[in-house]
Amino acid sequence: MDLSQSIHRHHGTRVLLSLVAGSLGGLLFFWLSLPLPWMLGSMLLVSVAAVCGMPCQRSVRLRKGTIAVMGLLLGSYFSADTLSQFGLWFLAALLVSAYVVTMTIFSLSTFRRVGLMDLPTAYFSSMPGGLAPMTIAGEEAGGDGQLIPIAHVIRIFCVVSFVPIYLALVPGVELAPVSLTLSEVFVLPPWKDWFIWGLCALVGFFGARAIRMPFGEILGPMILCATVYIFEVVTVTLPPFVTIAAQIVIGTSIGTQFAQLRKRHVLRTVITSMGTTIVMLAGALIVAELMAPLLGMDPLSLLLALVPGGLVEMGLIAVALDADTAFISAMHTWRIILIAVSAPLLFGLVGRRLSWARRHCPKSADKPDSRSG
Repeated sequence: MDLSQSIHRHHGTRVLLSLVAGSLGGLLFFWLSLPLPWMLGSMLLVSVAAVCGMPCQRSVRLRKGTIAVMGLLLGSYFSADTLSQFGLWFLAALLVSAYVVTMTIFSLSTFRRVGLMDLPTAYFSSMPGGLAPMTIAGEEAGGDGQLIPIAHVIRIFCVVSFVPIYLALVPGVELAPVSLTLSEVFVLPPWKDWFIWGLCALVGFFGARAIRMPFGEILGPMILCATVYIFEVVTVTLPPFVTIAAQIVIGTSIGTQFAQLRKRHVLRTVITSMGTTIVMLAGALIVAELMAPLLGMDPLSLLLALVPGGLVEMGLIAVALDADTAFISAMHTWRIILIAVSAPLLFGLVGRRLSWARRHCPKSADKPDSRSG
């Protein structure tokens, strides 16, 4: 009992230390008027500290709670006018699907040839989304349970870092943090709104878990919150301090995962993942510039809908840029559901074909799998 309590306290200390470092990073970026200060500042400072050996650790429970809050935040950007956009969103969803397939094929080839990974590891590392489900499915398929999450973390890190820098330098999008007074940061809406938000978070979170909805921890609260905003049961936005706290927790959570990068054998995976992510970002930029005029959409919103970041991270960026957050959230929801459902099924088909090939042509079938990561 004493040992378990000691481990729990030790874990709590690491989590608290990480959050303090993340808050300091956010404050520093905010003071310097840098883009997306609370998420980028916390992420970069904690990741550097983790790589340098600082005892950083994230709290899974805190992250889950924050993801539920993020569901509320993203749902709050839906409105009655959103329903009229569903026809246009369907065409955009087809575009996102084509982009996902193309980038997955490219990444799979790159992870196999350059990253020298075995097939299961390369396949589940190449998916442009779904860190947790791809790690679980990859391990079950015989992939490397350490390299797959590292590849996805690098992808998210690069997207969250590069997209704001590109937007600030090339199109000249204003990304400097908005100046807020203390009273504006800690504004308190009526208790009725807090009650409805809390109800959406709890019912959405645990209800989605009960029916085993994919990504239900964020989608459940987001769907319920979107519903109350569409029917105008609630009309005010969440207070700024909620958004700031969510960004710090999410940024810190990403940064703590870089403690694993001190091991040399993951360097090839890191470099390969960075390379594939840069190509994915370039592809998203080209597609957005070419297709946005044809679809009659804002190129910035389409770009943020295509880039292979996480729903939470891209949602935060969309909020910070005052982009079409509802559209961006819907497209990333479609992307992660498409990946989570189709990736394991398709790999199962590939695995069966490889098994058949090994039985009938063992030499030719075994050759591609001789390269292991």
